[in-house]
Amino acid sequence: MKIILATSGSRGDVQPMIAICLALTASGHDAVLLGPPEKASWAARLGCPYQGFGADVSAFIDGFQNAKTLRSSLAFVSFVRKELDVQFRWLPDIIGQADLVLGSSLMFGLASVAETRKVKYRYIAFTPQLFPSRFHPFPTLQTHNTLPCFINKMSWKTAELLDRFNITFLINRYRKKHGLDRVSNALDHILGKNTIVAADKEIAEMPGDVKQTWVQTGYPHLELSPEQVPALDRFIENNPRPVYAGFGSMPAKDQKKIVPILIKAAGNLGRRIILPQLHGVSTEYAAGEDVFFIRDYPHLQLFPKLDAVIHHGGAGTTATAGASGVPQVIVPHILDQYYHGRRIFLSRLGPKPVPRAALTESRLTAALEQCLSDPAIRQAAKKTGQAINPKKSLECIVEAIEKSLRRE
Repeated sequence: MKIILATSGSRGDVQPMIAICLALTASGHDAVLLGPPEKASWAARLGCPYQGFGADVSAFIDGFQNAKTLRSSLAFVSFVRKELDVQFRWLPDIIGQADLVLGSSLMFGLASVAETRKVKYRYIAFTPQLFPSRFHPFPTLQTHNTLPCFINKMSWKTAELLDRFNITFLINRYRKKHGLDRVSNALDHILGKNTIVAADKEIAEMPGDVKQTWVQTGYPHLELSPEQVPALDRFIENNPRPVYAGFGSMPAKDQKKIVPILIKAAGNLGRRIILPQLHGVSTEYAAGEDVFFIRDYPHLQLFPKLDAVIHHGGAGTTATAGASGVPQVIVPHILDQYYHGRRIFLSRLGPKPVPRAALTESRLTAALEQCLSDPAIRQAAKKTGQAINPKKSLECIVEAIEKSLRRE
């Protein structure tokens, strides 16, 4: 069967779709992934059938000093609108011969295009927060605290009203041009029927009041070839075990500013730290006895060897730390990162999140100390890691997709 997967976003949006695409090809399907063009060479090295599509997302993100500004938010809205136009223009020809299309992340136009081409469609969500619920707010309402249910409900209603002049308007303009009925809510339309929720219930279970149909499978981890870095192995072998800190695809310029805070917070507790290599980091923080910089090392291989992980709360990093059985300190920057930070805290897998805007050496030191010393957190993290089966999760996703192919 011909299956086209499509995504638009950062590495965290592309990597799980590569895992699904590879699993589908291994099951005998003719699968190809559409994604940001800058990820094409990486996908090719992994053996994933891949076609570059849309704008260079990495270059867009790295153009900002940080992700949490009004300028960044407005630029993101503009970026999404332009991507939607590209999707409406080029996707009809690309998906015409497919038996099924699978969208994720920012592929907001795929559902309507699939409808015009009479191709089966499903959406893959990597967080339950995409679904309206009284138990969590709309993603742009960024808080690490638990809000009253009525405020959460109000945030979803407000977002729906405002979006009538944004994504919903653009989708309906396309649908009118092609003789399709209007949609009243773009999010419902994009999520579609029987959404695949590729997130671990051990970390974030779907709330009971969600109206859409869905199936929760677990997160699709990408198995990468073992890396051989002897110097890293020696660094990890020394006691106590080090911690890791990294913020995924958040703007590199902002990440560089945080490096001193991360190193000092770990040092305050007598801990060594592993950091991602960022171009332009001062030689003052060059690798030494207490600091080790790595580049593109598989997290699923690294995290189980550590005592704690400090990260931004992206769906993929949260899932990987959870599967690795390691406590987490989340420093949310934007969107669903706040939701994941709250879920980690409520699940006792880590301390209360420290938002990027409030990040200081003392606050991070206190959070990391709790993460390292609280036996309840460490036991909960270990139990969660034992409960999550990444291989089984990927099998469940493939099974759910194949049911779509069989269903008339």
